[in-house]
Amino acid sequence: MSKRKVKITWKSKWIWYGALGKVMNYLFENFGVSIGYAYEQILITPFLTIFMLLFSIFYFKEKATFLSLVSAALCISGVFLISWNGLPMHELLEFDLFLTLIFALSAFGASFHFVSQKVLIQKMDAVDMNLSIFLWCSLITTLPLPAQFEWSGDFNGISIFALVALGFITGTSFIIYSKALKQVSFLVAAILVNSSVLFTLFWSWLFYNEPITIYVIVGSLLFLIGMILLSLPAAKISKQKKVVKEPGN
Repeated sequence: MSKRKVKITWKSKWIWYGALGKVMNYLFENFGVSIGYAYEQILITPFLTIFMLLFSIFYFKEKATFLSLVSAALCISGVFLISWNGLPMHELLEFDLFLTLIFALSAFGASFHFVSQKVLIQKMDAVDMNLSIFLWCSLITTLPLPAQFEWSGDFNGISIFALVALGFITGTSFIIYSKALKQVSFLVAAILVNSSVLFTLFWSWLFYNEPITIYVIVGSLLFLIGMILLSLPAAKISKQKKVVKEPGN
């Protein structure tokens, strides 16, 4: 669409940080899912938000306001409520420390990928950056295949179409997200990542007729309130200013 040549690069260390972070995210997430717990992914989004908030404050030196932190707390609380969905405590407590660590590592990898995007988008085109990161990510992930390669699942036209559609949707979303990173702080981006929970709920209700419980409704309201608070002027996030000492002081 931009009518320009796409460039693949490997020289920047942040390209490799982003690729390795995404590899870590995918592998640990799929490993956790394969264990077979009913609520396999509920911990990833809150962990991801927490890690991104820590990166924004300690790495990007963004000064969080009280209102922005309240907004983040409301968003995370909403995600927990939606994930919990009124499940019996004995089922919820079936998560052991090992599984929790697996999903925490997955979230850490994802957050490192987002950090690399924030750093690289200031000096690279969004398409070049994402193509380079996901190309190396794919090659790294494929390395073990020669020793254990085998087909699984049905191989038909629908599955091929689904893979192509998934790739197109994923690629488009990361390009749009990386362009948006130029306009907002990393702390805001950390909170906006949680908005995917609301879309997941909507699609599950629309396509699969899954019930929307009171826990989901309350959790969604908390999330929306947090998003509204974040848009207020008092929640504006700024870079911490460096203090320059004058000669003789």
